[in-house]
Amino acid sequence: MRLAIPFVCLLLAACATSPPVQEMAAARTAIQMAQSLPRSSHMAEAKLKSAEQALSEAAEAIKLERYERARQLAVSAKRKAQQAAKLKQKP
Repeated sequence: MRLAIPFVCLLLAACATSPPVQEMAAARTAIQMAQSLPRSSHMAEAKLKSAEQALSEAAEAIKLERYERARQLAVSAKRKAQQAAKLKQKP
């Protein structure tokens, strides 16, 4: 039991310090999808630009090995891109 606690802590620390590869890929995909939609409004373009900025900041955070911050930014980028896509699809 005494060995289990440090092992679990080490395992959790390893998970927290890995680059957010899946989150970055999901954000890129969401942005590309939103970009490919034909309709546009000022609001949709602003959301899309915000998503692109968040993704760029996430990439910079990865370079600095700030993986948790990068993960948060990537998730935010995906959410903003999805909101932009919804705005573009409104009649």
